[in-house]
Amino acid sequence: MNFIKQMERIKRIHTLISSEKTGTPTVFAKKLSLSRSQLYNALEMIKELDAPIKYCKKRESFYYESSFELILNFSLKTIKDDESKEIFGGSYFRPILLDGTLISLL
Repeated sequence: MNFIKQMERIKRIHTLISSEKTGTPTVFAKKLSLSRSQLYNALEMIKELDAPIKYCKKRESFYYESSFELILNFSLKTIKDDESKEIFGGSYFRPILLDGTLISLL
């Protein structure tokens, strides 16, 4: 999955958890077009960011145990041909001895 889609998915997960409108794990996974195991992988990734995610069977929803705010920022810039540089690594390499003599590698 590309990076932008993954960030959008994480934002959606956070929004649903914040509003406590996730539903059961099966329903939550369907809302995100994921399998249950993919959902739990995504939740683990968010938990690694110190998100206090819990699940309440009575409310049938995931929630944050304590206040938690997730801010995701990313920027994207395209580079036009006239802005880019070509780098040819080693194409102009000419070994020179200490006395200034050029060595041919051919």
